[in-house]
Amino acid sequence: MNAIHRLKIVILTLGDSVVKNLVMPYMDELIASQDDEVLFAIAEELGKCWDFLEDKTLFLPQLEKLARSDETVVREQAARSLISISEALSDGEI
Repeated sequence: MNAIHRLKIVILTLGDSVVKNLVMPYMDELIASQDDEVLFAIAEELGKCWDFLEDKTLFLPQLEKLARSDETVVREQAARSLISISEALSDGEI
């Protein structure tokens, strides 16, 4: 949980390419195997940290997975994060 809440620091330190190649596959593993509290934290942090990336669409696949979660609070947080990101994207990016 603490590492998830420090995602902003990871993004700012490592940059887009490392986040894309190392962090996002790890997030996929977490999404597949973690409990609802961790999934909620991931959905929340992805919604807060996307603006620090050059590629604003990088987190969309993970958030889409979380939006399909069985747990209501995880789905709702993922939807809020998706809305937050989509408001800043151009029509072409969407």
